[in-house]
Amino acid sequence: MTRTKLASVLLGTAAAAALLLSSAPASAASTATKAGAASARAGIERDSVSCSKPKGKWANYSWGEGNTTATIYFNNHCSHKVSVKIMFVRKGSVGDKAAKYRCMTVNGNTKGKKKFYAAAYKPYSVTRVARCS
Repeated sequence: MTRTKLASVLLGTAAAAALLLSSAPASAASTATKAGAASARAGIERDSVSCSKPKGKWANYSWGEGNTTATIYFNNHCSHKVSVKIMFVRKGSVGDKAAKYRCMTVNGNTKGKKKFYAAAYKPYSVTRVARCS
């Protein structure tokens, strides 16, 4: 191999490596964006209710549905118990809001999950209530 060919091969390899390294942060950002889009496609939904104490804090809820169950994840930033009414609507219903309601109370400053068995229904919204009865 002549000196000129060797130099062009080395320069080409260095240029390719530089191109790969410079595009790595952009590809990591696009991977994070794709992961966020994938979770949105997976059907993860979120809702929140505000706290009485301390002001400006929230109790956050998210859920994902399975074939026969729905798991509600919660993260309560309030310093007190929070009770919510979860509205489940029939899967596949477009205008028909045939709904079932379930109530859930979570302790202050806790996070966790609760599984509900609702084969033909999916979670739709979370509404704060004074207490579960």
